[in-house]
Amino acid sequence: MDGTIRSEREEIFEQLCESVDAGETHEQEAIEFFESQFSEPDFDPAHWLDIALYHAPEVARGVIDMVAADDRARSNIAEVIADNLDISYGDEECQQFAETLQFALANGIPIDFDIVLDGCQRALDDLETWADDETKAPLLRLRDEVLRLQGDS
Repeated sequence: MDGTIRSEREEIFEQLCESVDAGETHEQEAIEFFESQFSEPDFDPAHWLDIALYHAPEVARGVIDMVAADDRARSNIAEVIADNLDISYGDEECQQFAETLQFALANGIPIDFDIVLDGCQRALDDLETWADDETKAPLLRLRDEVLRLQGDS
């Protein structure tokens, strides 16, 4: 997700979250795996929360109360979403990103709206030369939602 070397446990959690998103695994399995990691010395709840927020919001809803406020404050979900908009710009993905941002804000996770808006603009710029209006529409709706959220905060 962010280019750093990840532990095997972190990769397992990401795979669990992807499996939950695909409807292959119940979110409780990923939630319990998350919870079992707190005693591990290299466990970073903020980073793992970002994995859940990005891949499986239903898992994030199940673990959010386990993550301390200072760890929530270290979330990088805005950067994660922004960095992936060039490859994840479909209707379902952009709708999920909007819902993730709303959830994050409602649960004390700070969002740098400018980062998300920059990601939207970069993705729209990439699509400009070849994509039709229908292809760009989900990104435009996401951008509008981010602007609305920014105005509400």
